[in-house]
Amino acid sequence: MSSTALSFASSVPPVGTELPWCRISPDGRLRSSRGSSDDSEELRGDSWVVEDLRAGGPTLAPVPSTTMPLPPGSPYMCMLDARKELSKSIQAILQRSGVTATTFTLCYRRCVLFLNDHLVPTLLVVAEKKSPDEDWLSVSREIYQLLEANGLSQFNVEICDERVHIQKNSSPVPSSDPIYPLWDDVLEQILNSIDRSFVLAIECFRYGANLDGDKNPTTVIVTVARSSRGPWKDTREAIVSILNRYNLHHVADLPDTAWNNQMQVGLSLGIYQSRHSSFTFGGWIEIKQEEGSAWKRLGLTCYHSVHPDLNTASMDDRSIYIHNPIGKRINLEQPSLKDTESVLKDMKEELGQKPPSCFTAIKENIENGGDVSPRSRTLYDEITAQAAEISDNMARIEYFHRSSSPWQPYDDLLLSHLPINPSMGHFVTRETNLPTYSPSYAGYVYAASGYRQMVSSIREEKRRADWALIEVPKTRHSNNSLLTYGRIGLYINNLDLQPFPGIPEENTQVYKLGRSTRRTKGNFSGLRSVLLDTPDNRGGAPEVKSLEYAVTGSSGWLFSGPGDSGALVFDKYANCIGIVISRNTISRVSYVTLLPDLFDDIRRVTGAVDVRIAE
Repeated sequence: MSSTALSFASSVPPVGTELPWCRISPDGRLRSSRGSSDDSEELRGDSWVVEDLRAGGPTLAPVPSTTMPLPPGSPYMCMLDARKELSKSIQAILQRSGVTATTFTLCYRRCVLFLNDHLVPTLLVVAEKKSPDEDWLSVSREIYQLLEANGLSQFNVEICDERVHIQKNSSPVPSSDPIYPLWDDVLEQILNSIDRSFVLAIECFRYGANLDGDKNPTTVIVTVARSSRGPWKDTREAIVSILNRYNLHHVADLPDTAWNNQMQVGLSLGIYQSRHSSFTFGGWIEIKQEEGSAWKRLGLTCYHSVHPDLNTASMDDRSIYIHNPIGKRINLEQPSLKDTESVLKDMKEELGQKPPSCFTAIKENIENGGDVSPRSRTLYDEITAQAAEISDNMARIEYFHRSSSPWQPYDDLLLSHLPINPSMGHFVTRETNLPTYSPSYAGYVYAASGYRQMVSSIREEKRRADWALIEVPKTRHSNNSLLTYGRIGLYINNLDLQPFPGIPEENTQVYKLGRSTRRTKGNFSGLRSVLLDTPDNRGGAPEVKSLEYAVTGSSGWLFSGPGDSGALVFDKYANCIGIVISRNTISRVSYVTLLPDLFDDIRRVTGAVDVRIAE
């Protein structure tokens, strides 16, 4: 299923990159369904695709999609050589049909949002759509018949205008927008008016292709499960009706320092000795277990990151309380072995590069006692020294992750040798002596939220609980320095991290340090997003799962990516706002648990009398 808008209605008047042939409805809105301005939701029985800017089949990768070349040595590499009859025949079909094609090639296509999807072998024709009368579907079928006749039936045919892949971005709705003070009421009416089967999220942002978020239309975005087949026009029109009742016509529907003894904020964290696990170490907090006791320093990340299998978990999975043997068996390390092995692979490839013939001649001459020019000698010395430095760094990094006692690697996070089973139902013992960990060892889970809902202390609403506290060896204790990926600003790098009181104002500029996207900047959205739960993606009547605050990336960039969960979010004065718990690949926003809610839930699970940012 395409990730393009399944059912769309524009603002009044329309704003954005509308096609010149799109018809405006009597109410002033543009409407489309499944990428087609004829607004038909009917799926073709033969699976072929017909959209305004794309057509083809029998199977196409969902948009937005990316192109990958055929592998070297593929027998199909030269099939479309310009001198070949097949290439000439395709050109003839395109010219006869009036398709303004710039290029065509055999390749693989895959949706950029779903990287685990199979590659789709495709004959891709890049063209410009100038008129709705251009029948790209018939042209695609004719080219496919030609491929079949040449023994290439495994290749699908896609004729595509590059405008279909224009990226859209989210930014916060300003408080001056008419929908801002009405959003809670609008959201409640939407929830009570639509069929919520397959609905995963409902949210409101400025959404569009313009990098200046203020120039994009305010948009209600409904994210649905991929397994949904629709129809969605009724849902769209129900939302339009609600917006019209409120007179909201303008709203559219819709480091080299990593191997350091001291832990670093925003650096990768992983299950100990796992080659599949990598997430973010948020930073340090402190808890006071009882009145008069000393403050205890603990690391912070997300619970879903230390849990092996999110798909088998339910909201009934219990918390990990302090002194629980399950938590003590969830061992962690920083940096993650997964990321470390990627670095080592790159270093090994750099050392293994075949030297150019000029350097080989210099090297042989020097090693045989011959004379070389001063410039050649300098080149030899510099490259030799750099190679030695890379080798030394590889040895240092490998030592940092090497344990002196046997340890079975967690190569498969779903196998029973992991210390907890996927449903957290029982404790699994490990027959071993007390291990001697590698220097990368970052401790174990001291306490964790489990998969639960909590009630916000800021507003009496459901929130998602998703945090884990880490008992870190004292030899690896550090502070909440925000310099992991370099300087950020004049004040932020010179002030201590402090808690942000309450809820930030809409559009507050914020930052985060994360394992995948490193240092990023974004804007806090004052409008909450409702996340819904679709049981097993099979439909049903989902209930509101939680209401979450969101952060959008700046200037089209993501605020967080895969592996950034657990990152702390803070403003330009080093005031900590909360923790990143998840993201939405469609609206491209990150969901954040605010610090007061986080600290309240930590108190609830640990029994601590107080929680604070580590000093």
